[in-house]
Amino acid sequence: MDKQDYWILWTVYFDANKSRGNGRKVPKSMAVKSPTIDELIKAVSNLGLEFEAYADKKHPSNWFDGPHGYVAVRKRGGLKKRELIKALAKELIRIRQQISKGT
Repeated sequence: MDKQDYWILWTVYFDANKSRGNGRKVPKSMAVKSPTIDELIKAVSNLGLEFEAYADKKHPSNWFDGPHGYVAVRKRGGLKKRELIKALAKELIRIRQQISKGT
């Protein structure tokens, strides 16, 4: 994998329990508590994106906190990383709502 062709998206980007200084990239209103790598994989899959998952990796700001994992999403023309992060945050919220409803 040539990392220049991929965006790296850590689970901590979407974690409501983390501060911005510890890696959260979305507003708390768009974050979920303790997102898992499986949820992030499902969100990326639901958006129809090409990706590779790395569950055993530790975020540099939280190396002491156990593995969080990340997905490497292949870059697409016209799509910006910030837009992708917001779309994934919305999808993670939708996934959590489905889980809480039992569907």
